Amino acid sequence: MWKKCIKRVGGSLTLRIFLITFSILAAACALTYGFVAWATPISYSTIVNSDLAEKATALTQALEKTTLAECGPLVDRFILDTGVSILVSDAEGNPVELPNSIAIATASDCLEEEDNVMVFQDGSESAPVEESKTDAGSPSEDTFQVSDELVTVTSDAAQYSFSFQGSDMPYTMTVLSSVTATNQTVEALGQVLPFLLIVALVISLLGAIIYSRYITRPIVQLSGISQRMANLDFSYKCQEKRGDEIGVLGRNLNELSERLSTSLNDLREANCALRQDIDRERELEKQRTTFFSAASHELKTPITVLKGQLSGMLAGVDIYKDREKYLARSLAVASRMEALVQEILMVSRMERADVPLKRESLDLTRLVEQQVQQMEELAMLRGQALYVEAVSNLIVEGDRVLLQRAVGNLLSNALLYSPEGETVQVCLFEQEEKIILTISNSGVQIPIEDLPHLFEAFYRVEASRSRGTGGSGLGLYIVKMVLDRHRAAYRVENVPDGVRATVVFPKA
Repeated sequence: MWKKCIKRVGGSLTLRIFLITFSILAAACALTYGFVAWATPISYSTIVNSDLAEKATALTQALEKTTLAECGPLVDRFILDTGVSILVSDAEGNPVELPNSIAIATASDCLEEEDNVMVFQDGSESAPVEESKTDAGSPSEDTFQVSDELVTVTSDAAQYSFSFQGSDMPYTMTVLSSVTATNQTVEALGQVLPFLLIVALVISLLGAIIYSRYITRPIVQLSGISQRMANLDFSYKCQEKRGDEIGVLGRNLNELSERLSTSLNDLREANCALRQDIDRERELEKQRTTFFSAASHELKTPITVLKGQLSGMLAGVDIYKDREKYLARSLAVASRMEALVQEILMVSRMERADVPLKRESLDLTRLVEQQVQQMEELAMLRGQALYVEAVSNLIVEGDRVLLQRAVGNLLSNALLYSPEGETVQVCLFEQEEKIILTISNSGVQIPIEDLPHLFEAFYRVEASRSRGTGGSGLGLYIVKMVLDRHRAAYRVENVPDGVRATVVFPKA
């Protein structure tokens, strides 16, 4: 049980501050009460004695201006005003009977009630036993005969020396004060002690609760924020607007949270970009491996054919005796191999990221018209109609040689894949700040399952991979690479009367 309580106190800053504050406040209240109980009687006695001394001095001064027979009213007024008793004695220490009974009666009563006054009775009159004369305000210890009683005063009673008017005999006035009022003050403090304890307990509790909550509330809030930050949650902010160190700590924690959040987001973005780069590099590597594997296959076949033809001619095989015929075929195979190697080299150069793109402002309209003019002879040989509709002065930024190659490949594909006698339509126009090029050919359509693969390297729609119409399989792949580097959008789709290739260039 105690271990659990100690563990709970040790784990709660609010509870520790509450207990410490309550203990301090309770101790402060107890010390304050003790000091008041000790200092109040002393202060009260000091004040009363000081006031009494002033009035006693004034009385002696007044007695010096009156006779013994006429001093009664002055003495009575002093006794009634101060509530003390006085005892007047002559030079020999004998009590002097004043012309007023209040002084004697009050003196006798006071002498019997004082705790520090001793009264002795022997039933006989005696002369003064001891006489001690002091100056005003000094303590005394005398024995007096009052009526039939022998009274010894052992308290520090104040004594004042004076002489009545018209008399040279010195007299001593002893002022006997009562401690009843002081004792009543102590008793009053003792009576209110339970109430004071209750008030002190309530004040200590309320003070400890308010103080502990005021101090620990922002600290607990900051602790919660730090815990959220440890869990990588930077959405919660400290709302404290205080100007002290806790407020500064809260604002610094908010700034730290924002910086960590920004840094973490930047790190996430960089990590995402790095992953994309890695995935892209892996994809490029995969494509490169696939490309060179396909290229090796594409080169292997014509090399094998060329080797067989040359070997047959050298060996004098019957079918290869017509050397002119097979040398021409071998030259054609070598030409196709050369074209394929050139395309492979071109692809290799374009795949290198460190090769810059030669950008320049060029007239796309004129470039397309030039490519159409170069393809007119091929269209005539195949009996095809080639039309062009182009808006003049359409300017784009890019590499002239690469764009010529891309547009030429699209035109040659459209002519070679269209049956003889069909039509090829080329359109170039501007729409919504974009320049759009469309090349449409009629009389043929591409199977839907082949459309997504048209721009892959060495992909041919013909199942036989015939090189009579299919080419090397790199034409549209090169188009893809060129248009990607120019940030142009492109697609090939079937239309009701044939196939249409669309390229969208950003306007310069």
